[in-house]
Amino acid sequence: MSNYYNPVKIIKTEDWLRELNFRLNDLKISAPIIVTTPGNRKRLKLDSKFDSDSIFSDVGSNPNFEECTNALKFCQKIMIDGVVAIGGGSAMDLAKVVLAHLCLEKSDIFELIEYKDKYPKTVPSIFLPTTHGTASEVTMWGTVWNIKEAKKYSISHPDLYPTIAILDGNLTLSLPMDISITTTMDALSHSFESIWNKKANNTSTDFAISAICSILKNGSALKENPADLDIRNNLLSASSVAGLAFSNTTTAAAHSISYPLTIHHGIPHGVASSISLLPLLDINGKLIKEPLDIICNNNELTYDELKQTIKEIPQGVVPYTLDKWGITEDQLPTLADESFTKGRMDNNIVDLSTDDVLGILKELYSE
Repeated sequence: MSNYYNPVKIIKTEDWLRELNFRLNDLKISAPIIVTTPGNRKRLKLDSKFDSDSIFSDVGSNPNFEECTNALKFCQKIMIDGVVAIGGGSAMDLAKVVLAHLCLEKSDIFELIEYKDKYPKTVPSIFLPTTHGTASEVTMWGTVWNIKEAKKYSISHPDLYPTIAILDGNLTLSLPMDISITTTMDALSHSFESIWNKKANNTSTDFAISAICSILKNGSALKENPADLDIRNNLLSASSVAGLAFSNTTTAAAHSISYPLTIHHGIPHGVASSISLLPLLDINGKLIKEPLDIICNNNELTYDELKQTIKEIPQGVVPYTLDKWGITEDQLPTLADESFTKGRMDNNIVDLSTDDVLGILKELYSE
């Protein structure tokens, strides 16, 4: 894959509301729907900043079909000429379903997911991440969970790239430490997954290396200085840069392994998507030697020290063995069988078998 493409305009600021209002005016958006979470709605006092009738905040930790349906019903009640998403991956992913609905004037979630032709119209959108992990602000897809089927779906379309992403570390300062760390680990996974990827290109790999180096320098420091705005801005920027990387490659084995861990056992996405990074680094490492050498040299680390640094980021904050999340050993074969999501596992630079994945899960089972 030689061509790189990402149309999102990224703006860094220290005053997100001022920048947002300026960009709404610039894009001639006068009646945006604001998609956010209950926590952000309260924490950021959004009802005092926007028309409360335009704010949809019925969003949980993993957006599901029911929440999407509720959002589309909400859209029927108001005039909308733009979409503003303020939140983590859940709010931003659900906002993409709203965006697809507004562009297509369809309300069936499966129809929105399956539609691949050019959209008959486009709607401007502005995304403001409040975590430093998901990078949905710079990708064209969102994750939606069907609880009845216990299955994860992706909505994906080139017209779902946000028009503008506004990055302000102030929006992440109130994040609890566990979410701060798990989203950081998700960004680290996005970065490595775009390097050990059959779709990798030079630009995506350069972005990924940059993101990894920043996360390694700032990840553990965050635990000591959670209110340090520079650290937060560095991690927020790294998350978006990781997004610029995997926006062209999609993810690979680590994310494929993560889906059954989340849907069946409730493991937060940031943990589930990164828990297998170290075993996969050993498996894939020999085929990504040049990027790994650059990462190690830039951070003055040996390969073993690199692995230890990655391991230390979540230590003391979030458990990183499967037994600590209530998984029993006899469940590992089923999890291995369900770890093969088409378009994810087959991106991995080394082809993995079910036995390979079972071996990874056994390695992750306990300390």
